Amino acid sequence: MRKLLSLLALLCAPAMGEPIAGAAVSGAEYQRIDQLREREMADFTARESACYQRFAVNDCLKELQPAHRAVLADLKRQEVLLHDRERAQQAVQQLQRAEQKALEKQQAAQQAAAAATVAEEKWQAQGAKQAAHAQNTASGSRSIVLPSGPSAAERTANAKSYAAKQAAAEQKRQQVAKRLKRIEKPVAPLPP
Repeated sequence: MRKLLSLLALLCAPAMGEPIAGAAVSGAEYQRIDQLREREMADFTARESACYQRFAVNDCLKELQPAHRAVLADLKRQEVLLHDRERAQQAVQQLQRAEQKALEKQQAAQQAAAAATVAEEKWQAQGAKQAAHAQNTASGSRSIVLPSGPSAAERTANAKSYAAKQAAAEQKRQQVAKRLKRIEKPVAPLPP
């Protein structure tokens, strides 16, 4: 019985200690709980087999079972606490991620608004520049020379050059067609 109480005290000590900080610690805690559960099962099996050696087997088993159940219940309680801590930690991490995303969206919206105001300012400046240019042109203070196209003589020369190139291309096509006709021979049918 003293062994059982010392084991129970050993099991309760980590559950009342500091909260678990990380995944490595929780993995170690799960492993520790599993080892204690295996040890308790082995001890219970040994005590149970000792009970079967006695004359009053049922009374011996009835005395063992409450302590065994208490140890297993304590291990289960520790495991549940560990699960709860992990869930709470995951919830905190999820909230932090959600806050980070909200902050990023807010920053993106602010950047988009800033870009829109810059674009609007540029648009207004361009409009003012065009208005000033139109006003200068209308008042005649500045003469604008627009580039002119080719002269009539240049256009005529260009048209003649284009027509000559088209005629040369057509003549070349006809020559190629004649050569292809000479090359083509009737194809003999395949033998049966």
